[in-house]
Amino acid sequence: MDGGSSMKVIDKFKVVIVEDETISNDELKYIVSKDDRFNVVAQAYDGVSALKIIEDEEPEIVFIDINIPGKDGLELAEEIKKMLADTIIIFSTAYDKYAIKAFELKVYDYILKPYDENRIEDSLNCAASTLCDRINNKIINKIDIENIKGIVNKIPCENNGRIILIDIDKIYFCYSEDEKNYVKTDKDTYYTSKTLHELLEKTQFFRCHRSYIVNLNRIKEVYSWFNGTYKLIIDDKENTELPVSRSHVKEMKQILGI
Repeated sequence: MDGGSSMKVIDKFKVVIVEDETISNDELKYIVSKDDRFNVVAQAYDGVSALKIIEDEEPEIVFIDINIPGKDGLELAEEIKKMLADTIIIFSTAYDKYAIKAFELKVYDYILKPYDENRIEDSLNCAASTLCDRINNKIINKIDIENIKGIVNKIPCENNGRIILIDIDKIYFCYSEDEKNYVKTDKDTYYTSKTLHELLEKTQFFRCHRSYIVNLNRIKEVYSWFNGTYKLIIDDKENTELPVSRSHVKEMKQILGI
């Protein structure tokens, strides 16, 4: 990947299956895995462990059974929506009574058990089409941004009730905290109304974690942390450490040549 690019290259769409019955979990994995556009990266059997797996893997698609221990499927879907708004959620359950609540949560599909392979394939085809459209739109947006990049290389931020424009090359990193977004420079930290996604597109920074994007030119050290994750040490006065989630480690190594 080009070192200046923040766009995620997808070989296969990542899928996580959350189903407490081992036989049903494995059956669904078998059906999904027959389509080489998808890679089942993890199987979870309860809502609590599933949330951690999904946070680490950042899958494009999650199949969820509603009646699962720890945290039921409806609760899990709500948590995923807050954490990864673009993730496609497909409910797979033996009960139709949750359908209204499911679509209130704006889940992508609702599949009733026992599994119908054709029904699952149809849902996967629709999901793949949606995901490909998103990727194409990102490419188009990236091209548009590249065309105007030389015109305005500043990020609008707020400071004491005034709007100030921060040069992109003076930004160390941007982060999200308590549903607000901030820009860290050598002088201070500023609030911005821009989302991390918008900042990512504008700056071409690297997304190291769902809550952080970093200016690659401001990284002075990288070290292995635990469980396949890494930490970045930033070249600021505080030597700030930023996490690199497992799903971004490979891309980070490619970009930094390590």
